[in-house]
Amino acid sequence: MKITRMVAALISVLIAGNTAVVSSAAGKVPTEAAVLSDESINSASGDVNGDGEFSIADIVSFQKWLLSAPGAELADWKAADFCEDNKLDVFDLCLMKRRYFEHDSKPRLLWSDEFDGDTLDMTKWAYELGNWKLDANGNFVTYGWGNDEREFYTDSNTTVHDGILTISARKENYTDPVQGAYEYTSARISTQHLFSTCGGRIEVRARCDSGKSLWPAIWMLPEDSVYGGWAASGEIDIMEGWGSTPDKICGTVHFGDAWPNNAYLTKDYVFADGDSTENWHTYAIEWESGEIRWYVDDVLYSTQTDWYSTNHAYPAPFDQNFYIILNLAVGGKFDGVDGIYADPSIFANGERRFEIDYVRVYDLDKSFKPTPVTSAPLEAYIESADAVLVNKDGETEITINNVGSLEYGVMGLVRGNKVRAGEKHTLSFDISSTAVRDMVLTVEDSSYTRYLDEKIALSPNKTHYSFDVEFNSDMTVDYKFQLGNIGEAASSGKHIVTIQNIKWE
Repeated sequence: MKITRMVAALISVLIAGNTAVVSSAAGKVPTEAAVLSDESINSASGDVNGDGEFSIADIVSFQKWLLSAPGAELADWKAADFCEDNKLDVFDLCLMKRRYFEHDSKPRLLWSDEFDGDTLDMTKWAYELGNWKLDANGNFVTYGWGNDEREFYTDSNTTVHDGILTISARKENYTDPVQGAYEYTSARISTQHLFSTCGGRIEVRARCDSGKSLWPAIWMLPEDSVYGGWAASGEIDIMEGWGSTPDKICGTVHFGDAWPNNAYLTKDYVFADGDSTENWHTYAIEWESGEIRWYVDDVLYSTQTDWYSTNHAYPAPFDQNFYIILNLAVGGKFDGVDGIYADPSIFANGERRFEIDYVRVYDLDKSFKPTPVTSAPLEAYIESADAVLVNKDGETEITINNVGSLEYGVMGLVRGNKVRAGEKHTLSFDISSTAVRDMVLTVEDSSYTRYLDEKIALSPNKTHYSFDVEFNSDMTVDYKFQLGNIGEAASSGKHIVTIQNIKWE
């Protein structure tokens, strides 16, 4: 005997009955039980109304939907499938209520690597090679990854065997035709452009050999530096270890403004007597909006909330997507001899190893989405001029005291925009200047070939501009707001140029 959806739902609400009432992927099924699409992937987050969080409002919405209340809809039916059976019924409602009222915070696995097989999964990880820190166009910024590190990172210093990823640091001569000669090699891998997350529980089980000048790290950087250069857009260090003192590790966040005006918060975790990073431990953070917590083997040892990003609203910068990095550095500022050098004696018995059992990323009940960025931040380039560039939420302000002698002597720019042959991109923005003057807007490749070259008259009246740019080959381009010595700008005196709503689409 079939029972109608209305009756079944009423029973479920009043007496927690067990009559199935389900939805198809195409919509509601008023009387017949139906299996949801085989293509569905259960999320069971509880956020059925799509507002970014699981609350009592979601329970009410789901309950009304089961009762066929007029206008009741689910923005995401997958979020209600707590039974993970591709159908919605009273059991899902019961589990939803239990999770909410009993605070069942069992997280949902979003991404993981268990390091099965015998090679590194290149759909999840990419090698970061060399010793030099480069910009988005591959240009030299500094050596030693900005830390005076001594190693050269290769794609030959990792192995995967018996479910374990091993990153090996070795004392061996290595010569690169561009970056020169090195005495040590190691490996650094990341999920950049492959996986990133905003919030959640990031958990890594690992161990590492000890020895002065070894620097194992599990950490995160922003997928897009929307608040400016390091560390204005943030860095999260889940675990950093001193090879010379393996009885402790630390967890840290870097933030504030671009170097050297950056800041950080950190705290150490000290292992029990006889224990150290040489043994297997689980290192984790739980990252919510406005709070990051650090754990070792599920023991909470640090909570940080008091960070900032200059000229941006809290909880910036930790309100964007970050990717994961695993590496074993040799030498450098963290644990190097004299803050620089490697200790060759630690390699007397061969390579030193950083071993990782797994990396897992879980959703949390208090998940949150990246804060929308309404205007791309600009990087300052000042040469033979006097100017200051400040990025704020929604705009960039450039105060020019002296334009200097060069057309490009004052610039706000965004580097490293990847484009493909046949693509058309649109650069749009609103702009004003306290002085009447000209600006040159360009889109250029690394050889300074211009694909857009526009001279624009600025005034105190805010004006909107939009330009389409087409490309005939794959390349990386920069777009530049050039505000140096152009036209009669040298006679303008001190003035402020404000650029808002910068978008590259």
